[in-house]
This record gives sequence, structure tokens and C-alpha cells, in this order.
Amino acid sequence: MSLQRRLMLAISLLLIGLLVANMFVTVYNARQNIYQQLEVHAQDTATSLGFNISQAALLNDASSEQDVAKIRLMVDVIFDRGYYRRIVYRNLEGEDVVRKEAPLNLKGVPLWFTGWVSIPEPRGSAVVSSGWFQLGEVVVVSHPGFAYGDIWRTFKKQLGLFLFSIALCYGLLSVSLKFILRPLRQLEDQAEAVYRREFIQFPLPNIPELKRVAVAMNRMSAKVKSMFSHQIELNDRLHQRLCTDEVTGLANRYDFDERLESYMKSERTNNMGMLMLMQVGDLLAINLNEGRAQGDVYLQTIATYLKESLAGFAGAMCSRHSGADFAVFIPSITADESKQLMEQFYNHLQAMEWIQTMEWNAEHRQLIYLGVVYASDLSEQVGRQQLNLLIAADAALNQARKDQHSGYHWQLLAKAADSDMLSASHWSALIREALSQQAFDFKYQPIWQVVTASSEHKKELLFNEVLTHLSINGEDYSASVFMPMAMRLQLMPEFDRQVIDAIFKLDDIGDGEFCINISTAALEDEEFISAVEAHLASHPKLAARIIFELPANSLSLIEAAVRNFAHMVKRYNAKLSLHHFGRGTAEFAFMQSLPLDYLKIDRCFIQSIVDDLDAQFFVRSLVTIGQGCDVVVLAEGVETEAQWLKLIELGIQGGQGFWLGRPQAVPLQS
Repeated sequence: MSLQRRLMLAISLLLIGLLVANMFVTVYNARQNIYQQLEVHAQDTATSLGFNISQAALLNDASSEQDVAKIRLMVDVIFDRGYYRRIVYRNLEGEDVVRKEAPLNLKGVPLWFTGWVSIPEPRGSAVVSSGWFQLGEVVVVSHPGFAYGDIWRTFKKQLGLFLFSIALCYGLLSVSLKFILRPLRQLEDQAEAVYRREFIQFPLPNIPELKRVAVAMNRMSAKVKSMFSHQIELNDRLHQRLCTDEVTGLANRYDFDERLESYMKSERTNNMGMLMLMQVGDLLAINLNEGRAQGDVYLQTIATYLKESLAGFAGAMCSRHSGADFAVFIPSITADESKQLMEQFYNHLQAMEWIQTMEWNAEHRQLIYLGVVYASDLSEQVGRQQLNLLIAADAALNQARKDQHSGYHWQLLAKAADSDMLSASHWSALIREALSQQAFDFKYQPIWQVVTASSEHKKELLFNEVLTHLSINGEDYSASVFMPMAMRLQLMPEFDRQVIDAIFKLDDIGDGEFCINISTAALEDEEFISAVEAHLASHPKLAARIIFELPANSLSLIEAAVRNFAHMVKRYNAKLSLHHFGRGTAEFAFMQSLPLDYLKIDRCFIQSIVDDLDAQFFVRSLVTIGQGCDVVVLAEGVETEAQWLKLIELGIQGGQGFWLGRPQAVPLQS
């Protein structure tokens, strides 16, 4: 029960007690006053009647028929004009000579009230005598009906006043407490904001006691913000040093190799891609003739062009491998597109103004060399990871340097089947056909949470991740194959919407929580957002079991759309997760503003976690941040027991990967 309600209850009970006591006192006083009046009335009547009977009676006998008739007449006269319950004349033997009695008629007064008030009989008595001789006694009892009526009317007036007073006091009390306790509600909002990683400052209230609490809360919020920002800044610097080339801002060789290896090891069927190595010739001469700073500017120009050119290719990676060497990997690209892209890169880079205007390069020699290797089926290279691709790309680059005419060389890594060399238009037709037929097939990969860090390393099922496959012309394609092409073709909103529709129709989804991946493009599609909200609103029990998973590396580009989606799903008690966390540099700052439940560390940090101290520090720091934000931190791509044990040692709360559990046809039950 809230403080306001407790205060309202306590003060209301006190007021009710006071008013009830006042009402009881009023009713009691009215009862006593009326009783005394009736008693005096009865006694006056008895005295008067006794005197009259004494005067009218015979000196020696008041029991003759004539005297009894006179006494009865006097009793009748008095009884008829007064409010009497009973009048009795008794002789010396105690026998009733004359008795007049009225029924106890209590119209309009409830019986429970008469039983509660219970007025004693107000009676009076007088002696009837003749001289010194006592003849009998007169007893007069006043009628209580009128007393009950008066007290009942008084009670109803008091009750009405009581109820009005309670309502008035309750209303005034409610308004007053809302005003008085407003600072407490602000402090509550501030505490909730800190929990949501929103570090706000509230104005100080005028109440001294609450003012001190508000000052302490503001200080705590500022301190937590400072600590959190420092931790994020530290992790951001670590990420920059670990994964980013400081000159160009591209990924360094370490990050590129780790991400490429992770990609090659992920589940795929018949996926194609290209690897391009680029070299800037005579970089040493450029640095000697124009200075290292100017040489860095030239490298930054190349890096900017590469990033802009690759923006439309889903899953594309770009890095500066060494001083003069760059590397580009593009998945799900056709052979013809890879050739066109190679020629486009070369023509643009070689024609850059700074190359053409170098005074010391009077002959305008070739300074840009490209070696491209195209793989029609990357799954054929899994056994040797990316080694085949790198060797082939390096050979292509060497061939380009030897070429006296073009400066670039394209090479096919493996013989391609006809179905492997599909054009973009053909891919578009196939994916659209699959969507029209809703040719979805779902697999489920378990995500485990660490129960204890003891020697047994127990784990239990946290939730299942739903993995979507497409059946195209009898061929099964995993998400890693068709999704990059679907992104390029701007089909992801429609694809995600149909996947959501299909999932909400499933009967074998299991009993626990499950995770659904959502693309960045879908978050900006109003039709998709409306469809998701409609499903969540119509299936509240199922909504509470859903975890929507978003790609961490691109969300900062559409912050408003992400925030709107996050708050929408939270209204229906669904959860939110980020995957591939750690690839981008803007993720840490963006992380604190989202109501996250789970965070998955990208597999590129997990592959080398056993021996890489920097990766270990990154994971440990991220776990610390997650604990401070009430976010469960998980690991992606756990492939060995050694990785899992090291992650447990670093405090990881759970993970997924082939070593922990491969995708299966039905969800794993806890």
C-alpha cells in the first residue's frame, strides 16, 4: 500500500473515530435529557393525580364503586390528554383498582435502534391518603415512543452530518496529500528514471525533510550517471583500440579477420560472396614527398569512399589491413555484380584528384591495385575457414600489380553451378515467390543461462531463438543466404511482417520465451509496426513470452524509430534484446537509452576469448555495465568448451552456439 493511501487510511480512521464518538455522545445526551423530561413529566402527573384522588375519596373508604368510578374518570381524563404508557391506581394490598395502558407503538423507528438506545421506563408515583390514613398508590409511566422518535430524528441528522463531514474531509485530505506528497512522487519518478538509465534532476521541494531526500537523490543520480558514462567511455576506448584503425576509422585487421571467420563458421547453405584486397602503391613515397599527415588524409579519403559505396550492401565489411592495404568482404553478391563493383572501385579511386595531381608522380602511374576473389559457395571453404579466400585474394592482388594495363584482377575461387550464379533480378523473383507462398521453415536454437559458477557449471534453458529458413525451388536457404539479398532488394519489412504473422499462428512454439529477429529496415515501416502491435494486443499471453531482437550495429542510424518500437513492445510486456553487440562504436551510448532485457556480445569477441586479454577485459566490462543496467549479457558463437568456461569465469550470464546447442526442428523445453 502506498504512503498516500496509508496516510489517507490513518487520518480517515481517526476522523471516523472522532465523528462516531461525537455522534454517540450526542445521541446519549439526547437520550438522557429526554428521559429526565419524561421522568419529571410522569412524576408531576402522578403527584397531581394522587392529590385529586385523595380529595375526592371518602374519608373512610376509597374502594366503593362510586369512588372507583370517580378515580377511573380522572385517570381517563389525564391519560387521554397526555403521552402516557401506563397509569395505575393500586390499593394497599397491591391490587390494581384502576389500570389504563397504551400499546408501545413506534412508527418510523427501526427495532434495531430501539434495542440499541433502550430507554428505561420513565415513571413517577404518589401516595393516595385520607388524612393520616393511606388508601393506595398511583403509578404513572410516560410513553417512550415519542422519545424514541425524537432520538431517531436526532440520530439521522447526526448521521447525515457525519457522512457529509467524512466526504468533505476525505476530499480535502486527498487534495492536500497529493500536493504535499508530490515531491515523493517526483523522487519515485527519478528512481525509475535511473533504473531506465535516464539520469534526470528534479527541483527541490519546500518541505525540509523531503528536500534533504531530494538533494540526496539528485546527487546519487549525478554520480550514477558519471560512473555509467565513465564505464561506457572506457569500453568505447577499448573497443576503438581493439577493433578500429585510428587513422581511417575503419575496422582493423584483427576485427576484420575475426568477423570474417565468424561469418564463415555460421550456418549457411550455398551462400556466395566476394573478398577484395586493395593496395595503395608507393605509400612510402607519398609520405616522404608530402608528409605522413597528408598521406593519412589520402587514406581517409579512400576509407570514406569505401564506406559510402558499401552502405547499400547488407553484411558488408571493410577494414584497413596495414599501412597501404585495405580489405572488403561483401556476402550474397552475384558474380556479375562483383565484377562491376571492382571496376567501379578501381576507376573512381585511380581517378581521384590527389592521385592525378601529384607533382612527383609525373607519369601518373597506377597507385591503386585491386585483387578480387569470388566464391560461389562459401560453405565449401568452411573446413579451412577464410584461409582459401585470403590466399586467393592475395594472389589476385599480386596478379593485379603485375598487370600493365588494368591494375585489377578478378578470380573465381570455385567452379560455380548454374544455380550459384544467379543475378539480382533472379534472386528478387525467387524471394518474392517464397514470400507469396509463405514458404517458411522455422528452427530453434537454445540460449542457456549460467545457474552457478561451480565446478559443475550448471546451466538451464533461458529461451529459444527462432531461425527462419526459406524453401525456394526445393532448395533450403538459411537466413545468412537470402537475408543480405533481401535487404539489398528492400524486401525485409515484408519478410519480417510475414514471419511475425506465421509465428503467431504456430501451435508448437513451446511453453517458454522465444526470440524473434527484426531487421533495421522493418523498424521504419509503418505497416510492419502496425502489424506487430495488432498481434501483441490480440495475444497478450503470447506477447509476454516474446523477445524482439534487434541488430546493435546499425540502430543508432534510426534512433527515433528504435525508441518508438522499443516502448511499443514494452507496453505489451514483450522484451527487447540486441545482438551482434560490439561491432560499432556508437552502441554503448545508445545502449543506455533503451529498455533492454538482453544483450548478446558479437561472436568476433568470443572466438579469441580464451587467450585474448583485451577481449576478456571487454567482456568483463560489458558484464559489469549490464549488471548495473539490469540487462542480462549473453555470448554469441560459443563453439568450444574452453570458450564457455572462460566466459563463465568472466561473469557471463548465458550464451548460445553450436557447442551449447545446434538449431533443431522443435523448441527445446526447460
